[in-house]
Amino acid sequence: MGIYSSISNMAMLGLRLARGRPFLHSARRGAPTFRTRATATAKPGDYVHVHYTGTLDDGSTFDSSRGRDPLEFVIGAGKVIKGFDVAVTGLEVGGTRKQRIEPADAYGEADPNAVISFPISQAPDGLKAGMQVQLSNGMVASVKSVDKEVVTLDLNHELAGKALTFDVELVKLVPSERLHRATFGAGCFWGPELAFQRVPGVLATEVGYSNGAATNPTYEDVCGGNTGHAEVVQVMYDPDEVSYDRLLEEFWSRHNPTQLNRQGNDVGTQYRSAIFTHTAEQLEVALKSKAAVQAKFNEPIVTQVEPIDNYHPAEPYHQQYLARGGRFGKPQNPNKGCNDPIRCYG
Repeated sequence: MGIYSSISNMAMLGLRLARGRPFLHSARRGAPTFRTRATATAKPGDYVHVHYTGTLDDGSTFDSSRGRDPLEFVIGAGKVIKGFDVAVTGLEVGGTRKQRIEPADAYGEADPNAVISFPISQAPDGLKAGMQVQLSNGMVASVKSVDKEVVTLDLNHELAGKALTFDVELVKLVPSERLHRATFGAGCFWGPELAFQRVPGVLATEVGYSNGAATNPTYEDVCGGNTGHAEVVQVMYDPDEVSYDRLLEEFWSRHNPTQLNRQGNDVGTQYRSAIFTHTAEQLEVALKSKAAVQAKFNEPIVTQVEPIDNYHPAEPYHQQYLARGGRFGKPQNPNKGCNDPIRCYG
């Protein structure tokens, strides 16, 4: 049952009170100003900024970006619901559209199997019906009922089974033809992702597993050390705003590249230092950068440099993990230029 199977043993997870539940996940905040052509229309693969207001069939508003930063995402990349991608596709910058989305293209129908119960002894104090709680894997659930012995949670999205209507406005876009990607392994992927989120010119980040043999590996598979994959952060960036050399600088500064198959207390091939390149030019630049950085170390650099292969995105609850709060529900600042120390596990 996908994510639901990961919460079958509530004693292994723990709960905390949820601080909020964003309707859609924005990849980043504080974007630079993009140069766009008035005639450009949004298509799959483009990076877009969108303002929206969402309403239900009864006319009530469930979410709106008005009054805050616009939502930022790549059309068709799976970061927003399918119907929202459709609502934005074909718009010119400044264009607007109103579109109703059926549950199948939104959050699906409510699944009765996603309603679970567990002993109250395993729950934190103060739970009441109607509250939202956050599981340690990042999922958010609603408290349906609490009695002296049992707590019942509903893991369905709060909008499951409902049709949604969006008023959308395309604010900015970066055409897919101008987007570049870079992929780095520097130990546990949570900390490096937050570091790259803060780099001006980085449009979006995604953590995943790369250059292993297994098909569709899970986090548990990779942690077992048998798939050959490395934990990586994949960076989407605008080369007009940030260079690949600058990204390499951030990579080298975030870890010790002389440690073989480990970073600190994280040990295993999945934590290896690696640069997985997307083009021949990236490969050449990365190798030259590795040679230049070697002069700063007495021990040999063990960083693997090779073309990217068999990359798979990590599970949703790993994405922007530290920015969303990490293990302890304390979000860390992903804003551009932020120099706050990074708490690697939250």
